[in-house]
Amino acid sequence: MKRDIDQLMAERQLDAIVIEGPDGLTSANAAWRYMVNGAELTGLVIKRRNSPEQLIYHAMERLQAEETGLELVPFSRWDYPAIVKRFPDRLDATVELRRQMFNDLGVHGRVGVYGTMQANELLALAGALQQALPEVQLVGEFDRDVINEARKTKDEAELERMADVGRRTCAVVQTVVDFIRAQRAANGQVVDAQGKPVTIGMIHALIRQALDRENLEAPMGTIFAQGRDAGIPHATGELDAPLLLGEAIVFDIYPRDRASGYYHDMTRTFAIGYAAPGLQELYDDVKESFDQVVAALKPGVSTHGLQQRACQVLRERDHQTPEDTWPLEEGYIHSLGHGIGLDVHEPLAMSTFVDQGDTVEPGTVFTIEPGLYYPSRNMGVRIEDTICCAPDGTIRSLTPFPYDLVIPIGQ
Repeated sequence: MKRDIDQLMAERQLDAIVIEGPDGLTSANAAWRYMVNGAELTGLVIKRRNSPEQLIYHAMERLQAEETGLELVPFSRWDYPAIVKRFPDRLDATVELRRQMFNDLGVHGRVGVYGTMQANELLALAGALQQALPEVQLVGEFDRDVINEARKTKDEAELERMADVGRRTCAVVQTVVDFIRAQRAANGQVVDAQGKPVTIGMIHALIRQALDRENLEAPMGTIFAQGRDAGIPHATGELDAPLLLGEAIVFDIYPRDRASGYYHDMTRTFAIGYAAPGLQELYDDVKESFDQVVAALKPGVSTHGLQQRACQVLRERDHQTPEDTWPLEEGYIHSLGHGIGLDVHEPLAMSTFVDQGDTVEPGTVFTIEPGLYYPSRNMGVRIEDTICCAPDGTIRSLTPFPYDLVIPIGQ
């Protein structure tokens, strides 16, 4: 949570942090969105340890700046036109501007840098700043940085936003299920009232429309994959293919709320009309793994241990897991889940290979998503909920949607 940032800075011996704002929309810059409380604006956030966050903002965005609740510092405080005249090279001008900003705002010592910039520009700027400001040591963090560690736990307001995104995501999935139920079966396919085959591309279009109605967006796409593609975890589905009866359909949807920027992630596996031979058994194995892991969730439980439990359940049902074989293309071939928030994948490791010491703690939000994949058998199954450990330690799913495999359809 944000209240942890000063402690995290102290642990890393950081005297200040700088969060780079975007050149355009903030939605692709999770660290920035987090620090400005979801406001849509550009600029720079500077925070000295044990001092309030300061937002350097442009006058044209002053109303958005006021929405952030941060201490405001206008960009016009510095005479940028004069700086540009003295330093015609853009990098030199940027370095001089930052030098003046850092001096005026008391930024010195070890300074962490976060947010989003082009990698080549960041390298050039960091090198030039180090030469121009010997009193500042820019510090990079490759993994588990201050902002990501703070974001790992959510407060009550964040949890409510994420629960709302979950409810709206489930509404999108329900729209798809209702649409399929309203069609009919003919010659092993799903057809509409005119007898025209319903295609996966039509379902993807329906998903986009439903997302738009719910004020959600899917910047990373959506998975609606059938048959062999359902057995390849990140196959998104062949758009021209007709919907077939009995085939496994993996429907993985991970949209972002346009207003807050928070993601939801859920997966359901369906079969239309009936389940092909072997599919129900596969589904039951995944659901058993899912249920046992969810039953084991409590504050302090090891996320690495949860992955081990999922592997054990599926191994006992004669499926290969990453604990047994690597590389692995069939069976249970991935980790159990991940943290989620302003990014669809956030730190909370559930890896098979290394115990990174992560545990379920109050305020954490994460996915549980065991799966089994057999493209050679034209099927795959994944079940996924977004789950939170509330501040009081209560475990609850943010994905209020049933787990029925078969979608009934008329003839």
